[in-house]
Amino acid sequence: MQFSIVLASILSLASAAAISELKPVKVSGPAAGKLVPRHPKFGDVCGPLQTPLCCQLDVDGVANLNCENAGPVHSTEQFEATCAKTGLTAECCVLPVGSDGLICTAA
Repeated sequence: MQFSIVLASILSLASAAAISELKPVKVSGPAAGKLVPRHPKFGDVCGPLQTPLCCQLDVDGVANLNCENAGPVHSTEQFEATCAKTGLTAECCVLPVGSDGLICTAA
């Protein structure tokens, strides 16, 4: 019984941490009442679960060799240009639980 309470508490905190902060914008105009992110985060080019990486070799999006962090990128064009400087390709990668390698898609 106590284990399930502790587990439920941990899961609720983890799911609450995944929600980005939002703030209301102007009261009048076309954006009235809509919510926008307070602080845009780096890596939004690839989405919340993937990491922007510059990779040398991509075999069907499964085997990616010689990858390095792309750093803070704000747009797809900037991401691709950053990787092109070093001769690498822009990839959005995720490391699945229980997997031996990255799974990547082109940016």
